[in-house]
Amino acid sequence: MRWASYPKRIIAARVQAGPWVMAALVTVASHFSAAQQHTGAGVERLPPLSDTVLDGHLRATLIHMDAFSADSSMARIGQALAYEASHPDPEARYYLLSYRAEVLYYEGLFNEAMRDLNICDGLARELGDSTLIANIFNLKGLLHENIQDSRQALPFLYEALAYYPERPKARYPLSELHHIHGNLGSYLTTLGRSDSAAFHLRRSLELASEAGGERAIAVAWWSMGNLALRQGRTADAEVDYSHSIRVAHAARDHDIGVDALVGRAEAIAAQGRRDAAINALDSAEAYLNAYRSGIGLVTQRNFVRRASGIYRIIGEYKGAIERLATWHRIDSTITARNIETSLRTQADLMRSDSELAMAQLRQDRMTADLERERERRTMITIASTIGLIVLTVLFFVLRSRHQAKERLAELEVLRLQQERTIAELRVREEVGRDMHDDLGAGLSALKLRSEMALRKETDPSKQKMLKQLANTAGELIVSMRQIIWTLNDDQLTLADLLAYMGSYVRTYLSDQELNFELITPEHIPEVTLSAQARRNLLLVVKEALHNVVKHAKASHVTLEISCSEALSISIVDDGIGLQRNAELGVGNGLRNMARRMEVLGGTFQVQGTEDEGSQGTRLRILFPLHPNKGSIVQVVVPSSTSSR
Repeated sequence: MRWASYPKRIIAARVQAGPWVMAALVTVASHFSAAQQHTGAGVERLPPLSDTVLDGHLRATLIHMDAFSADSSMARIGQALAYEASHPDPEARYYLLSYRAEVLYYEGLFNEAMRDLNICDGLARELGDSTLIANIFNLKGLLHENIQDSRQALPFLYEALAYYPERPKARYPLSELHHIHGNLGSYLTTLGRSDSAAFHLRRSLELASEAGGERAIAVAWWSMGNLALRQGRTADAEVDYSHSIRVAHAARDHDIGVDALVGRAEAIAAQGRRDAAINALDSAEAYLNAYRSGIGLVTQRNFVRRASGIYRIIGEYKGAIERLATWHRIDSTITARNIETSLRTQADLMRSDSELAMAQLRQDRMTADLERERERRTMITIASTIGLIVLTVLFFVLRSRHQAKERLAELEVLRLQQERTIAELRVREEVGRDMHDDLGAGLSALKLRSEMALRKETDPSKQKMLKQLANTAGELIVSMRQIIWTLNDDQLTLADLLAYMGSYVRTYLSDQELNFELITPEHIPEVTLSAQARRNLLLVVKEALHNVVKHAKASHVTLEISCSEALSISIVDDGIGLQRNAELGVGNGLRNMARRMEVLGGTFQVQGTEDEGSQGTRLRILFPLHPNKGSIVQVVVPSSTSSR
């Protein structure tokens, strides 16, 4: 942190105290130049304010302060505060008011400066930033010192030390730790508390050296020279002033250089070295004349006053009187300028406060208008929300009623479908029972009578006819039983179908005296089949086995059944195979088998087994078990086919 954005010559323009008080008022803080603005090396630089307008105002204010322009600084701060009133930013307001307090302090308007600092104190505490709080205490201490009240200044500076953080952070220049120690050392020197003053001045020098601030280092050496001179350690004072001269000259800080040169001359005079003191004064005056344009009037006034005292000490009264006359002339000029500047600054401050008050009034009125508009919109929003809620509730009530009606209609349709299904099942049951009772009994009687007549008949031609009649009746009985089985509603699963199919295959092939191998799956999925699916699958297998027995001239048949997502039935014989280019379905029922599988959405394939080293035939049936999956019926006729 720093006390002033102004260089020392502007600070000195408002100081009416002696040389050691001046040391307290000179702050060595990181000092913004017009070319580059930065915080001191001991303070971590935070990013600038996000509001680019406020950031621009702050940067411009610091440039005006570095250019020693109080009027321009006040004008820029006033513009920034007016903008901030409509774009509230507590941190920006803190920096603006603290910088305005500096300008007011240097213009002698201490009450106004203290008012701004009190506002800054509240803002800093609201922000919870100890660096900003420490800065305010340091500035308040300087204000009390400026009215010749070092004792009241000390508590503020001790508070500044207490609040100053270990790792300070700031967006813009503020007081740093070595400034606070330097101010404390200067005030304690004025109060005659030499030991404490020496501690704080040495600490200020250490911190300034660590921060690399040449101006701060020069001021610390100068302040230590003042302390040594006050204690009567004139030789030490001469050494300290010499260090200050060297550093100030290297830093081109001519205000400090002139103060250190005249201080060294006073230390030499106090040692009784008259000629050396005159030479030192001549060197100081030569330095002042060489860099007069860069040295403030107050520094020049203090120089001639202190030089007058030195001439008086060494007995050169003529020189003392001449310097005293020069002091009165410069002091009158400074006083006139100060009065004019103070009046102008006070007028600017009053105008700025008036503009801020008007801006605040407009802002309050705008806020009230916005609040009324917000309330109106809130009422509209609430009314719209209530209306929307009512419409939504009404919509859902009507929709719920409509859905309930649809659900009732669906349930009614489902009930009718269930009743129809139950009726169909009853019809099937009655048909099956009638077929079993009527057709079954008739066919059984026909078969029995044919067999009895066959045993009594001696005519060969009649025997053949009776035998065919008995066989046909037997086949019809088997077909009827199969039809009844498919109509039975307690045999609906895939497992029931495969069990029935296996029983049929064993019985049929055993009756035909064919060797066979039946391969069935270990795990059968829980799938319910329709009567049509059970009937068509059974008829396709039955027709396929009938073709093997009738046309293949086979000695062995393999029937393999597998189940995964589809039911796969493979029938392979070792018969004579298929003739090349035979037409599918001519006299052998293949076309009927394909049509039955097409109705079920399954696949029917028939091909020779020449690629397996035999002349047999392979027939494969694929039926999808998933209700949403189907397939296109494929009938593959190989290059070698035969009619069955």
